[in-house]
Formats: sequence, C-alpha cells, structure tokens
Amino acid sequence: MARMFRLAASLTLLSAALAQPAFSQQRPAQNKLTLEQYLDWEDVQSPQLSPDGSQVIYTRRWVDKMNDKWETTLWVMNADGSHARQLGNGSDVRWSPDGK
Repeated sequence: MARMFRLAASLTLLSAALAQPAFSQQRPAQNKLTLEQYLDWEDVQSPQLSPDGSQVIYTRRWVDKMNDKWETTLWVMNADGSHARQLGNGSDVRWSPDGK
C-alpha cells in the first residue's frame, strides 16, 4: 500500500516537473498603451447620488490635445443613466444637503 502511494506521488511530481517548462515558455500577450490611446483616454470621477436619489453628479476628465493638458467638467444625469448634460468646468463636485 505504501509502495503504491510512493509511486503515485513520484508520478505526480514527475508530471508536474515535466509540465512546468511548457508553461514557462508561454508568454502573455504584451498589451502596451500607445500615445494615441493615452490621448483618447477619458475617465469619470467622483460620482455622487443626489439626496433624493433621482440624479447622479460626476466629473469627466480627458486630455485636451490642442492645449496639452487635462480638462475636467461637471456633469449630471438621471439615476437611470439617461439625459446626461454638462454643467460647466470644474473638478470639485458635491450636492448640497437640500439637493440643489
């Protein structure tokens, strides 16, 4: 019985040792960020649900290619994702306690 266990353990270790080099030769795809992708980058930050739960206010940030700088604008949309509209420029957004 012990001999069968040692044989099984040895075969398991041997198969793991033989399989390891095959796995190490496979390399993951190299996805590098290009300049074009960076300049098209946009992100949404600071989402906040209104006190009554009907709207979300957030900031949107992107690269202004002409002026070589990041721009940030304030946006509001309905909580269901509809009717997004820009409110103006700025980066600090929060609701007042009365929701206005």
